[in-house]
Amino acid sequence: MAPINYSSSALDADVAAYHASIANHALDIAKTQRNQIVFRIIAQVDAAYGAFELNLSTRRAGLQTGGDAAQLGLSAAATLVGASDIKDILSATSTAFQGTRLSVDKNFFEQKTTESLVSQMRASRKNLQAQILLSLSNRDVNSYPLESAWGDVVNYYYAGTIPSALVDIAGKAGSDAVKADQTLKDAVKELTPGTPDQAKQAVTIRSEYEALNKAISSGNETSVKAARETLAKILTNAKIQFDPGASASNLLEVFKQAIIATADDNAKLQTLDAAVKSVASQ
Repeated sequence: MAPINYSSSALDADVAAYHASIANHALDIAKTQRNQIVFRIIAQVDAAYGAFELNLSTRRAGLQTGGDAAQLGLSAAATLVGASDIKDILSATSTAFQGTRLSVDKNFFEQKTTESLVSQMRASRKNLQAQILLSLSNRDVNSYPLESAWGDVVNYYYAGTIPSALVDIAGKAGSDAVKADQTLKDAVKELTPGTPDQAKQAVTIRSEYEALNKAISSGNETSVKAARETLAKILTNAKIQFDPGASASNLLEVFKQAIIATADDNAKLQTLDAAVKSVASQ
């Protein structure tokens, strides 16, 4: 059992008092009661999760495979989804998170390390807890009644489970893959001119970019200042908008994005090439 025990009878009494305050239009008192209920349930979830994480981290070598994980998960889900009373979370957190007999297939740990799962569960729980705390602090019982808070607490509870962590990790991996794919496409655009003339223009522009990047990366104050002035002239001549007060590094990034944009627009390529050459001739 979790070391913090918010009993069903205590919860019943607190919920009854909350509804009585609502009925009497004592909304400020009801808000305080709502917050106390949610805080006590969160404390119960946190205590149970702490024991679960400890067991998961220290006893994974002794975990047995089987159907216990599915059975526990389905039992907890059925308890919560089919609950007719808010107090059902208490029994769920006191049993489903014990974790000492949680069975996990050996292949599970070959694919996902305990550390990555724990890290994801901690991050997800912190994000949800922050949302709950903000809602409790800033919203009254009309816009955020106990029933709504309860829904958020259920999500908080599930954020500390392995299935939820796996879903979050997979989602993050998918997002990273999309970003990586776009980065690759941008790089290909930078390096793939369409015609010989475009190739020459691209080489000229890219050479200027590399020279400016080297000057800025040197950290030499004189070189950085000169590079910034050159970038400002190039962008001005190419009629590309930029912040006059931007740093040399920021202007270099604007220049880079302009180079990427030329991959699909020959007119932009010619304009940028002319701007680079005009500065080089000065």
